[in-house]
Amino acid sequence: MPSVATTPRARIQLVDALRGAALAGICLLHAIGHWSFASYPAAQPGWQATLDARTRQLGLLLLEGKAYAVFALLFGMSFFLILDHWSSRGIRPTGRFAWRLALLGVIGYVHGIVFRGDFLLPIAVVGLPLVLIHRLRNRALVWLAVVLLQVPRVWEAVRAIRDPGSAPSAAQAVAEEQHITDLCAHGSFGEVSAFNAGRGQAARLSWLLESGRFTQMLGLFLCGLLVGRSRRLEQPERCAGPARRAVLSGALAFAALYLAQHRLAAWGLSGPGLDRTYNLLMAYRNLAQVVVYVGGFVLLYNLARARRALDVLAPYGRMSLTGYVTQGLVGVPLFYGYGLSLHDRLGPFASAGVGIALVAVQCAGAYLWLRRFNYGPLEWLWRCGTFLDFRSPLRRG
Repeated sequence: MPSVATTPRARIQLVDALRGAALAGICLLHAIGHWSFASYPAAQPGWQATLDARTRQLGLLLLEGKAYAVFALLFGMSFFLILDHWSSRGIRPTGRFAWRLALLGVIGYVHGIVFRGDFLLPIAVVGLPLVLIHRLRNRALVWLAVVLLQVPRVWEAVRAIRDPGSAPSAAQAVAEEQHITDLCAHGSFGEVSAFNAGRGQAARLSWLLESGRFTQMLGLFLCGLLVGRSRRLEQPERCAGPARRAVLSGALAFAALYLAQHRLAAWGLSGPGLDRTYNLLMAYRNLAQVVVYVGGFVLLYNLARARRALDVLAPYGRMSLTGYVTQGLVGVPLFYGYGLSLHDRLGPFASAGVGIALVAVQCAGAYLWLRRFNYGPLEWLWRCGTFLDFRSPLRRG
């Protein structure tokens, strides 16, 4: 029997296409935000300023907190599929997957030296508990996911309402953000990289911890693990009914939460309590949108014409690691001061066009690459490093 390192795992086209869509959303969001460098042209005509403001608002409404959440959900599902594949071939998954996450953390740290908003290192850190808890029964995983999805934020909101003085001052965060903006605008590549390698990475992880993103991410991993166990996405036609219910329930939850967010002041909340409760409801609203997005994508995928269009994203999804890293390697030099410095020439609307163009180029590149090769370049290195075996064929036979 061939080793796992030399045996490609069967792909699920729907999952690859959905991952590609999430990756496209991440790229578009980063382009609008200039890859975590929100500096824009100072003087603009009124119509352009309005267009830019609308573009940024729409990007935040549709993508912020949602594209990454879908990506995290699919990571949990991929975790199950990989472990299931390994187990079928007699590989003990626990230590092997921990090593795989360690390699992902190294890739993420190196990527984070260029792009301080890197998401790979947090995935590697938060993914480690999965190695220990993935054997729990479904019911236990469901309850654990419910607890992790925003319960820490509930506590923060309650504490801020009861004791407004417990909320940390925003002055330090504002000063830090101003320092980063100045550095990205005027610093050299060496200065920006040195900051990102130490203080920037620490600040990023600290913010994820304080904002509750770590616990939310782990909750999404568990949801993805449960979806993988159900094996429904392996046969999209079996998902039509649950997908309709997901879209309906997610849309109703989104509407209720949106209305509640804009009634908080009328209900007597103010100060830190208002801010924390608003952010809590925003987090729940993002989750409702994720449910709508995933359910809607599955419904579209069950339509023949839509499926052919969505399958264009599948190669992009198969090369998600390579695609995500190259987004930062291209986008950061475009907008930062040590590169083309487009941050002071392109507003959010034009920057969204750059993001769309980059996604189109990456989709075409992934399609052409996978016609000749079995894996993306970083996917191949990650796979070989996982098994310390470089016999896995990169080029198609």
